[in-house]
Amino acid sequence: MVALVCLEPHESSSQVVTSGTYAILPPERLRAMLGRQRGNASYNVLREVAGYMSERQMAGMPISDLDAPFKGFVIGPPAMARGYNVEQLLNAAVRTVSAFGSADDLVEEEETLETPRNTVRTAEFLRTLKRCVAGEDKDIAARFEKKLSVPAQHLDVTVDYAYKQWMLQVTSLPATHRQAMHAQREAQSKLYEIDKLRRGMDGNDIEPILLVNEDVLSSSLNEAAKAQATLMLERMRQLSQADGLQLLTAANAYEAATLVAAFS
Repeated sequence: MVALVCLEPHESSSQVVTSGTYAILPPERLRAMLGRQRGNASYNVLREVAGYMSERQMAGMPISDLDAPFKGFVIGPPAMARGYNVEQLLNAAVRTVSAFGSADDLVEEEETLETPRNTVRTAEFLRTLKRCVAGEDKDIAARFEKKLSVPAQHLDVTVDYAYKQWMLQVTSLPATHRQAMHAQREAQSKLYEIDKLRRGMDGNDIEPILLVNEDVLSSSLNEAAKAQATLMLERMRQLSQADGLQLLTAANAYEAATLVAAFS
């Protein structure tokens, strides 16, 4: 029985998917199969294992190198899942390997999970961008997610990419209605950080840039979702123009890497 699914984005994919391991057997099904107490215990074990394996993936380990953390778990062969959007992709990944599993939790986490500064979409985009731009160069890697102090305001600001006068923040367009609120909050936060930094730099000239991950516009979104993403992009254009920011767009992290390389 397949209880866990490990995911990582394929190098040729235009869709951003978070690398990680997920428990796909719902707790309700486990309780029905094993009884309430054993079902709850089994689900908690699966969540612990998923968290452990996700940490290894986030540290850079590819799924082909993952091994089972406990006796009784067996790693199956890697397979490729395809879909026109993230929800289809995750559903396809689960249906391919399990007749009992569900992708509902995966879809929910993918759409709403956030880091303190970034949505899942932006966090994954930044990881790929950093890998493309910096490679093994630690000096270039240090330019990403750089913490800068604003003494006049007793404030520390994190900039997604900072080098010389260039201060670049990254945000993403939403792919679903559920993501829209998180995406808007992220974009506003990034603009606010740049504004605070610029005000605190006084006479120091900086060139603030907002880089928008617009990968969703090249995917097969429904018309309502695409209209919402386009509307948000236009709103960011207006805000950037009003604030004197340069706005750049990229359809994927590899395209963004060529833009960032110009600031090196």
